[in-house]
Amino acid sequence: MPYATERAWVQDSIQNTWVKHSNLKVIGWKTCGSAEPGIHIGVADVNPHTDGLGNKLNGIPNGMVLNFTFNDWAAADCKPRKEYCIRTIAVHEFGHALGFTHEQNRRDTPKSLCSGQEQGTVGDIFLTPWDLDSVMNYCNPKWSGDGKLSRLDIEGLQTWYGKPNDPFSRYQGQWVAKLTYSDPSCVADDIRLTVAGRTVTGKVKTPFGLEIPIRARIDEQSNLIGLNFQFNKKDRVTLQGTITDGVVKSTDCGCGTYRFRR
Repeated sequence: MPYATERAWVQDSIQNTWVKHSNLKVIGWKTCGSAEPGIHIGVADVNPHTDGLGNKLNGIPNGMVLNFTFNDWAAADCKPRKEYCIRTIAVHEFGHALGFTHEQNRRDTPKSLCSGQEQGTVGDIFLTPWDLDSVMNYCNPKWSGDGKLSRLDIEGLQTWYGKPNDPFSRYQGQWVAKLTYSDPSCVADDIRLTVAGRTVTGKVKTPFGLEIPIRARIDEQSNLIGLNFQFNKKDRVTLQGTITDGVVKSTDCGCGTYRFRR
């Protein structure tokens, strides 16, 4: 297999950053078949990049491209210190594979510290305050943080993917959503949940002020188990899906959807 040393640097760097500080497991480091799922990594002497974020890369040929030679791209900076560049870039690009966009794209980026560096997708969920030291920040005084996760990188990582050996930690805290229904005569209901360990508690509130307490469970795959409630004798509502999104089934208002956010 070509580039065995460079591949080992990449794998070691991911293991000692994103994996070490979370409940993530990165497996299947091998030559990819064209139809296989997962992150397909290409190698080319170009600017390293990904063709999307998170699960948008699943199964995409060359969805991530890394540079192992630096004969043309960044030759002056990276050819003399190839291992450093390969490791640092790998940590940054795998951040994209985990769904993290560039920190400098945030709407709350201080213009006095970072201006005109926006590139790529703007994130829709803020897990931490803005972080100058993030490996995902072009304005970091250290290039991509020298490939070392900042304190806030780790905090955001653990919020989304959980702490090491603690799969339920990623779901802890409060979540809110609106329940929408297919029957246009039924208005959306507000729902607020608190996850503590495997237990889910909360309440649903209608626009008319009615509040219904709820209690359910959550499994390791974030599926909500037993989340149902009754507004009245003829209207029973069940949520089927994960803590992030799924479907709503109401005996009175038809089907619908939900999307929780923190």
